[in-house]
Amino acid sequence: MLPEVDTTIFLLLLTIGFFYYVLRFHYNYWVRKKVPQIKPTFFVGNMGNLIRMKNSSAEFIRDLYNHPQAKTEAFVGIHLFYNPAILLRDPELIKMILIRDFSKFCNRYSNSDLNGDPIGSKNIFFLKNPAWKDVRLKLTPFFTSGRMKHMFYLVDEVGRSLNDYLLSQSLQENESKLNSFVLELKEFCALYTTDVIATVAYGVQANTFKNPNGDFRRNGREVFRFSTKRALEFTVLFFLPHLMPFFGFKVVPKKSTEFIRSTINFVMEQRELSGKTRNDLIDILIEYKNWSKAQNEKKEKSNVLFEGDILVAQAAIFFTAGFETSSATMSFALYELSKRPLLQKRVRDEIRNALRESNGKVTQQLIDSLEYTQMVIYETLRLYPPLPFLDRECTIDANDTYTLDKITIKRGMPIYIPVYGLHMDPKFFPNPNTFDPERFSNENRKSIKSCTYLPFGQGPHACIGERFSMLQIKIGLVYFFLSHYVTTCSKTKSEMKLDPKAIILQAEGGIYLSVVRDPINA
Repeated sequence: MLPEVDTTIFLLLLTIGFFYYVLRFHYNYWVRKKVPQIKPTFFVGNMGNLIRMKNSSAEFIRDLYNHPQAKTEAFVGIHLFYNPAILLRDPELIKMILIRDFSKFCNRYSNSDLNGDPIGSKNIFFLKNPAWKDVRLKLTPFFTSGRMKHMFYLVDEVGRSLNDYLLSQSLQENESKLNSFVLELKEFCALYTTDVIATVAYGVQANTFKNPNGDFRRNGREVFRFSTKRALEFTVLFFLPHLMPFFGFKVVPKKSTEFIRSTINFVMEQRELSGKTRNDLIDILIEYKNWSKAQNEKKEKSNVLFEGDILVAQAAIFFTAGFETSSATMSFALYELSKRPLLQKRVRDEIRNALRESNGKVTQQLIDSLEYTQMVIYETLRLYPPLPFLDRECTIDANDTYTLDKITIKRGMPIYIPVYGLHMDPKFFPNPNTFDPERFSNENRKSIKSCTYLPFGQGPHACIGERFSMLQIKIGLVYFFLSHYVTTCSKTKSEMKLDPKAIILQAEGGIYLSVVRDPINA
């Protein structure tokens, strides 16, 4: 009989050997399929740099896209820790997955815990088909051209508050010897977009310029405050979503969930009691709550019962995604323009000329006419796409298979589309590190290859709020440049450094610029 210690060591070695064999079998998945792969590392697969927070999520996905073992391939096999997945590189295959064969890839792979995180899992971004289709269909009317015209006046009001806030700041003579003040732009832009979302979606005056630590801004800030733990939560969310319940992770933190749920339920209750309408998101949610109740009373089947947390979840994603992505884009645009005075002058000149045409009034027509400003926004989104990758899941029936370029894909296979890799590929965008809005002139946009520019996604699952996002960013920039412009200062980083903890792109350490007082009509 073996001594007890020897038995323990033997069992330990046997266990290690077993796991080694299992992992090796897993990591040979693409080899067995005769598919080119990026060689995985034991335990982490191809996720090492992201887990170690060595690079930002954008740099991580770009490095996979440009990996020597991937660079000549239309697609490659990768491993999300132990789980095999596909990274697409060819725009034609990307178009096939996102558009042509959408019905077979209609879900995102990412998701949260349906029971433990209903606000995070039941919103239109993460919701699975067929519920997703019903919710998107019901929310689409909120983003029609008619609704956009109504929203314009609400966003314009917040834009004027943005201008008033800047004008209220004390000027100082800094290192550039100009009448200016130094401002951290990411947080400032988030104040603006938080106020916009609160009034447009909920009919609530958040007044974050007067109270930057109020409930709306404080809770919104918590959702995207990327600590090490928060970074891990989002990594699991996008790459190992089936583990979200096991770890108790949430898209929206518990306190923020409680705030959003209580706020939305209160606003909806008050709206229903008053009988008043504002043509906002709350009105749409109430309308479909009543519709769903009537359907239920008639015992008619529906994929979604519009009540409780599924209503709150839509309001929550509009709030969180709506303020964060737009505020980041605004601040990145201002950063790039601060380093390029001639481009910034062209933006301000365009606004000045448009104001002359409109007798000094900011109108919907004026906003729509700002072609160069829009080009600047598009180029900013190329360099800084809020989410640097897209994810899809093969949703065919369990007994079916799908053929992708001669290889067979089964139900549940994760597919990743490297948005940032495509955006930074000189084959599609020459001199990709150069900030060049001319890429998106009316003429040049025609030559951009389909499915190589994807800041809002593509196909039926593309961002439902794209038009609204462009509206609030344009209005915000117009009111910013109305009386000010930006220059670099001693606190401005010469090169943008992205936060390695943030899955959603953020500037590490913020974006500090000198804001110079210079009324545009002076």
